[in-house]
Formats: sequence, C-alpha cells, structure tokens
Amino acid sequence: MQIATLANEMFIHMSLSYFQKNNASFFIDTFTTLYPKTPEKILFKALHQLEADTLVSIFYKEDKPYIITLRPNNIRNINKNTLDKKGYTLSNDVFTFCQSHAKHFHLSF
Repeated sequence: MQIATLANEMFIHMSLSYFQKNNASFFIDTFTTLYPKTPEKILFKALHQLEADTLVSIFYKEDKPYIITLRPNNIRNINKNTLDKKGYTLSNDVFTFCQSHAKHFHLSF
C-alpha cells in the first residue's frame, strides 16, 4: 500500500472516530491492529506524512510514535483544494459530512 493511501485511510479512521466518539487521540496499537500486515516502518511513514501536513501531532516513546492526536483546528482551517492536492480527497468528504452533522453528534467543531 502506498504511504499516501495509508495516510488517507488513517486520517479517515481518526476523523470518523473524532465525530462518532469524540476521540481525538490514538495509541499506535490502533494502527498496528488495523493494518497487521503493514510493516511498522510504513505505518510510521504514513503517520509522519499526516504530521508533516499538520493534520496530527505525534508523541513519541523510545523514538517511536506512541500517541497520535488529531488536530481538528488545523483541519477546519485547511483549504479543500489543499487537502485534494495532498491526496486527502475522500477524507475531506468525510470531514465535510461530519462538520455538517456535528450538531447531531452533539460535538463542537
């Protein structure tokens, strides 16, 4: 799986979890469980891509990603075209849907 595709899938997972469960932080185990056949090195690269795009913050333990935190304010302020150019087209659709239904989920965004 390409890193950009994996980063997009991880972003979708975190976005949906944020709106459905008000959960913005994820342990690395979340992703090793979701992608058991993907080498850690590839998972880490995808997470680093999300961090480079300022969509998440990563906290490290023993020089490895440990806790990944979604950055809703950065996501809210990012331009749709910027998301599209970076390969997050489907993720943007998910976020647009969730933003439009935030009142239904009783979440602030």
